[in-house]
Amino acid sequence: MPVTTVIGPKARPDGSSIPISGAVQAGNILYLSGQLAMNSEGQIEGNDIEAQTTRTLQNIDATLAQCGRTKADIAKATVWLTDTSNFAGFNKAYAAYFGDVAPPARSTVCSGLMAPKALIEIEVVVYTG
Repeated sequence: MPVTTVIGPKARPDGSSIPISGAVQAGNILYLSGQLAMNSEGQIEGNDIEAQTTRTLQNIDATLAQCGRTKADIAKATVWLTDTSNFAGFNKAYAAYFGDVAPPARSTVCSGLMAPKALIEIEVVVYTG
């Protein structure tokens, strides 16, 4: 099964590249790299977990759209929170995002993140078959 980069290496606001692809297709599975609550200037948006979760999910929507997919195609999500006390606020924003769409299987863990202001990171796996 060939592996295809669907969205090439990510770029920083200054134009330099980050050694990570935005999305990679392997057979019927599309893997999206972890998303943060980052705006187009590379800055983390939102001072609380609900705002950052909403922005992160908007970024996932944008990546899915570039790949011709929607949140209804997400089979699995992995979520990293920097603080367990943010779990309830995260769940509120996450539930609102999926609305009437059945939410995917999910793992949620607490961990430090590479972006100091980030409270959350989400990666998703999408079934495309």
